[in-house]
Amino acid sequence: MRRTKIKIGIFSVTALVCLLLGTSSLIFLESFFQNIIKQELTLSPSSRSYKMWMKTPIPMYLKIRLFNWTNPAEVQKNPTVKPHFNQMGPYVFREVNYKVHQVWNNGNSTITFQQQRIWHFEPDLSNGKLTDYVTTINPIASTIVYMVRNKNALFKTLAIKILERLEKLTVTKTVGQFLFDGYEDPLLDAATQAKLKLIPFDKFGWFYSRNGSENYDGIFNILTGASNMNELGMLQEWKYKQVSPYFPNTCGPIKGTNGDLWPPLPNNNTVSVFSPDVCTSLTLKSNGKSEWLGVTGNMYVSDEDMLDNGTRVDSRQCYCKDVKCQPSGVLNVSSCKFGAPAFVSLPHFYLADESYRENITGMEPNKEDHEFQLVIEPTTGIPVKVRAALQINFLIEPDESSSFFKNIPRMYAPMLWFTQETNLTSQYADEMKLLLLLPPLGKWISISVMVIGIICIFYSVFIYVRQRRSDMNENLLPKDRENEEIQPGATDE
Repeated sequence: MRRTKIKIGIFSVTALVCLLLGTSSLIFLESFFQNIIKQELTLSPSSRSYKMWMKTPIPMYLKIRLFNWTNPAEVQKNPTVKPHFNQMGPYVFREVNYKVHQVWNNGNSTITFQQQRIWHFEPDLSNGKLTDYVTTINPIASTIVYMVRNKNALFKTLAIKILERLEKLTVTKTVGQFLFDGYEDPLLDAATQAKLKLIPFDKFGWFYSRNGSENYDGIFNILTGASNMNELGMLQEWKYKQVSPYFPNTCGPIKGTNGDLWPPLPNNNTVSVFSPDVCTSLTLKSNGKSEWLGVTGNMYVSDEDMLDNGTRVDSRQCYCKDVKCQPSGVLNVSSCKFGAPAFVSLPHFYLADESYRENITGMEPNKEDHEFQLVIEPTTGIPVKVRAALQINFLIEPDESSSFFKNIPRMYAPMLWFTQETNLTSQYADEMKLLLLLPPLGKWISISVMVIGIICIFYSVFIYVRQRRSDMNENLLPKDRENEEIQPGATDE
């Protein structure tokens, strides 16, 4: 009996401890793990996210395709011949991104910094060499004609006469010269001698002077998430301004993130990425889920509205800079690119108005290759897959005052397109899965402890009931024997 009471006591105490421990851990353990996640994600000198943010921890690649204009002579001779552009590449560069000149602003939970981007050519991953030759519309000549198009007749004529002495309609250079090395140009040299700055560089190249530069992309100021995790990574200022100086009205406010640091995004229908290359933000829309290495994220993609200029979305009319606005699907970034006739689209004019492909040939847009994609794990905000895709085009218009452009059809000549791509590695995917496992693991541990407590209660009751029955049986047995002894008429044989 005494042993049974000890058992009941032990199981009762165990049940009470398990129930109290399980209930309290169920209430507090999940929030405890959430705090761990917050500490790891909030940008601070000791956080895990800071180590991933300050220097690119996983392979990132810049893949560039250039367009070779194959028939410029035929087009100049016969206006009915459409310009044909042949895609070359990709030329692949491994990118490492550093955050430099960091200043922590604890008063408003922000950090100010610049980014230094370094590219290394990867010949084994590329389809071509940097010594390949490419022929394109002359970007310097095109820029001059575009800049003087609305000037008075005398000034315009003088500028074009100088242009035709120094330049040609097309330029043929190596891929390396067009991209990072740059090439000398007679008009740039003449402008430099005359102390005129057409562009703030001594050579022309699409990425000239950018490799290793700490200043090119400007100065950024983002929220660290210390005061509000839902604002982690959100851009507050670019070049010390909250509004882009290159776009007016509702097109000017700087919004979104730089693309490498995000807050938790459980139910967002849209996300915005600010790109210094186009001096404005690009908005992507939710498009279901996507899985990579066992990590499921929310997918955001480009749609017809991303590069609209008011045709589809009224609030985007401020992106239309000319009286005669270009059709939807191409964004005028000329003010962001030193006055050059630069227009940004998705590769091969994917999702753009069909008119962009009517006057040229060689464009083959498709969703699989040319969609802008971003996959973000919703609980942590960590990018799982990124493929940022954009194309640079130059507006070319016929001009009777120029022998170069007299017979050229009006077109948005594709110059190059690029993707910036990165995928989460298996190491970081495993770490993320473990991090995401902590809250539900804590919940199930708490429930399991509570279940053990409930089992102990039932077992204590079972022991108690079994002992009671045993005691009752023992108490009944002597009384039966006594009744048998005093029964009348009983005789011994």
